[in-house]
Amino acid sequence: MLRTEMRTSPRITTRLTVESIGPTLNISAGGMCVLMADPMREGTTPTLYFAFPDDETPVVCKGRITWCRASKIDPDLFEVGVAFVDIGDADRQRIIDFVDTHLGAEA
Repeated sequence: MLRTEMRTSPRITTRLTVESIGPTLNISAGGMCVLMADPMREGTTPTLYFAFPDDETPVVCKGRITWCRASKIDPDLFEVGVAFVDIGDADRQRIIDFVDTHLGAEA
């Protein structure tokens, strides 16, 4: 079955720690993929707290779980897609700047 790409923003592979949830596998302005020990049900809306390596001020926002699947990295873990649903403009801009900086570094 072909999967349709729904992503509207560029994403980067990065390891950030989402407090009380787990490390990220990637992030974009629209959401992130998080590696977790336990599955989360689609539609769940956790509060997310994470910071960038060069900025100790955390991003705080609500996320919505959009998918959850067994991890390709470790069969004992889960990869969880999280869309940002309640995020301030300043925090979203910080994410965009972080992604843009890393995309520029990859070029």
